[in-house]
Amino acid sequence: MGSVFSVSISGDALITQGCTYIAHQAGYLRGLPNKLDDLRSALNELEAVRNDVQRRVDVAEHGGNVKRLDLVQAWLTSVDDSLSEARALIEAANENNRCFCGTVERYKFGKRIVNKKGQLTELASKGVSFDVVVERLATKPATLRPSEPLVGVETEFEEIWRCFEDDHVGVIGLYGMGGVGKTTLLTEIHNKLARSTIGFDYVIWADVKRNQTLDEVQVSIGKKLGLDEAMLTSKNEHDKYEDISRILNGKKFILLLDNLWERFDLLKAGVPHPNEDNGCKILFTTRSEILCGQMEAHKKIKIGCLDPGKAWELFCNKVRDDAVVNHPDIIALAKSVVKECGGLPLALVTVGRAMASKKTPQEWSHAIATLQRSASEFSGMEKEVLLLLKFSYDSLPNDAIKACLLRLALHPESSEITKRRLIGEWFWCAEGLQSDHDAVDYVHLGYDIIGTLLSTCLLEQAADDERYVRMHDVVRDMVLWVSSECGKQKNTYLVKAELGLQKVPGVGKWNNARVVSLMYNKIEEITEEPVCPNLEELCLGHNSLKKIAPGFFSSMGALRVLDLSHNENLTELPLEVCQLVSLENINLEFTGIRRLPVELRKLVKLKVLDITGTSQLTVIPRHVLLSLSALRALRMARCGSTNQMQEDNVISGGNELLIDEVRQLSNLIVLDLNLRSDRAFSLFLSFKDLMICTRALSIQLLKDSTSLDIMFLEVAKNLHCLSISDCENLTSLSITTETEMQKANASGTIISPVSVVKQIPCFKKLLVIDILRCPNLKDLTVTSFAPNLEFMQIMFCDGLEKVIATTDLVGHAGEAPIPFSKLRMLWLVNLPQLTSICDETLPFPVLNKVIVLSCPRLKSLPVNSRRAEGPKIKMWTEESWWNGLQWENEATANTFATDFDEPESMGQASSTRLLGLGHLRT
Repeated sequence: MGSVFSVSISGDALITQGCTYIAHQAGYLRGLPNKLDDLRSALNELEAVRNDVQRRVDVAEHGGNVKRLDLVQAWLTSVDDSLSEARALIEAANENNRCFCGTVERYKFGKRIVNKKGQLTELASKGVSFDVVVERLATKPATLRPSEPLVGVETEFEEIWRCFEDDHVGVIGLYGMGGVGKTTLLTEIHNKLARSTIGFDYVIWADVKRNQTLDEVQVSIGKKLGLDEAMLTSKNEHDKYEDISRILNGKKFILLLDNLWERFDLLKAGVPHPNEDNGCKILFTTRSEILCGQMEAHKKIKIGCLDPGKAWELFCNKVRDDAVVNHPDIIALAKSVVKECGGLPLALVTVGRAMASKKTPQEWSHAIATLQRSASEFSGMEKEVLLLLKFSYDSLPNDAIKACLLRLALHPESSEITKRRLIGEWFWCAEGLQSDHDAVDYVHLGYDIIGTLLSTCLLEQAADDERYVRMHDVVRDMVLWVSSECGKQKNTYLVKAELGLQKVPGVGKWNNARVVSLMYNKIEEITEEPVCPNLEELCLGHNSLKKIAPGFFSSMGALRVLDLSHNENLTELPLEVCQLVSLENINLEFTGIRRLPVELRKLVKLKVLDITGTSQLTVIPRHVLLSLSALRALRMARCGSTNQMQEDNVISGGNELLIDEVRQLSNLIVLDLNLRSDRAFSLFLSFKDLMICTRALSIQLLKDSTSLDIMFLEVAKNLHCLSISDCENLTSLSITTETEMQKANASGTIISPVSVVKQIPCFKKLLVIDILRCPNLKDLTVTSFAPNLEFMQIMFCDGLEKVIATTDLVGHAGEAPIPFSKLRMLWLVNLPQLTSICDETLPFPVLNKVIVLSCPRLKSLPVNSRRAEGPKIKMWTEESWWNGLQWENEATANTFATDFDEPESMGQASSTRLLGLGHLRT
């Protein structure tokens, strides 16, 4: 049976409890205005407590090395929420004029006010009870980061550490190409700082991702300072600035920023700028030297690729199998693999790890072939190396810069090319075919582009000559990979340069090709008929071509650029080329072409025609050039001609017919020209526009002139190369102004060639002077007024006695600099009467190559002792002549490194070669 539980409650108790409840509930209906006043009082009290607590937190955090308690932060957040809700209640009451019509509505609203007032009172009481609002952090909130051993950057590490001890160096920038090891080096610096007692209050590391906002970087810095991430994230940029600056002001800190892509505004972020007083340091990594300047770095340190020894060391560390890399059949292959990586640490690490399991020579040979054929196909290269480098490519400001980079990628691996040549190729094969830049603008723009590529480490300066640049092999792989849409469109860029090919490779893969580069191979004959309707550029230069079979060009209707240059055995231009009506650039320089076909006139879109050095060329039919009205660049330096005047051939006689046609090409901005008679030269001087656009000028066979006034260079102000040859009666190169000439004519005075030097401007654009077979010339003093002269060649001038007769002329000219201050190469050959180059010694600061042959009366070289401080000058000469030279002192003699064997290039030592060299190809 169950138990019975009974409760007995008296009626009076029930009545009492019920009345109490009713009275309590009725209280919500009465005195609503008073309750609102009570809520306002509670709100004001809580605000005051909140402000007191916040002030205590701020003061503590300003002292640094502390972090607010999570309990306090939670309270502050709850207070802010409750205060907002209370204000909303008060505002709602005001909007209803404190009058609620319904009893139920008044009841509910009164209850909400009473409850909120109680919540505020409770929060205020809790805030008053906080004895501690922050907790103290460790003195150095820096933890060790995972790191790799340093290889090959020990010198840079020590240089950075010395900067920490130098009060004058506050901001340090480390720059270099992607994958070169900047982050590894920065990590090692961070870890040493974390372990050291160098005296920094804070060691702060912040990763700066590409396109990361200032706000996000502030959060990263604030976290390292012990600030709450959730609190930081909820604050605006200015509030974060106040939090960070409050902690760092008056403290000694070092901020390490990894991977900057754009200027980071330290002050805007709340980071005090380092100076000698605060002893703080900023160390950052970037791929851009320009950014180092934008960050006002006191010290810039470039991190380069590893030398071969260190590259091998790093590679072996990753392969981790001495038995493999020291295997007699593998070691040579392994070193070839390392060479393909070009000393780039990231590539060495990636390839080394991939090769760690390869045990046979066949596997290593396959690796070499893959890296040479397409690096993107090698395990790990695309994801870990090429994608990383692609960030630099994608960050380039515009497509023109990317196009310039691609130009160099079409050349063989490790090619060094002059800046001027690269500018010329970029402009005339890409940018110049699509823009209206004038001749001066594009050169300046080109140098600016190359400067950008150098500063972003996508190009490198050649080690021994600042005129040359090169592209790292892995960067080249990346550029070609990106050009094929990151491997998605294979064979759009087919680049097989300098691979020893004897036949055109894989024409079956040309269907989708846009660019094919087969330059610097050994192809003698082309028999294939590729199908390539999308092909826009074909580079067959520097081969051994003799014959191109009919049909080869038949499907190339979209072709815009055709390069057949430096095929000396190619004697005919295939007529199929004249059907390629989209062609805009044809390069035939240094080919054996004997005539240009009349059908060439069909190429009405042609903007560039280069026949430089086509010494076998004897016929250009009349009106062919005139039909090419779109031509912007016509290069004919040292092309052939025939002496007999022919009415239907513009390169006959003295080339007078050529001038008549060329002067009518209204779009022309670059011209290289040969003048072969007095009449042709006079005709040239009568067309100012023609003179202004001339870049290289060859003057030959002047029979009536005994003196050549080079004042025409004032008008031909863009002339880079001047060649004078086979002028038997020429005795002097003179300088005469129009004013002086008029005075002389009036008085009957005979003017000295240099008597009016005071009025002569410098010929600043002239880079090359070439004098050949002018037997009656006595001196070339006028070369003093070409301050930027880089190459001078004087050959077979039997009567030449001095190069510069007197240096007094230089001072007389006012602003003219010391002669030959930019001269790099000097050739003096077969000058039997030459006794002096210059009466006074000169520094020749950049001279690096000299050839002196058959100059028996020349007994001294005018090089002063200051030149001995620079690198040695390579000298080719006869041993007997060298032994008879007189020297200012022994140090001057030691300036030269002599070679008594005739240089290989002497067989090509004519101005033909000089005028066709790459350094002049703008």
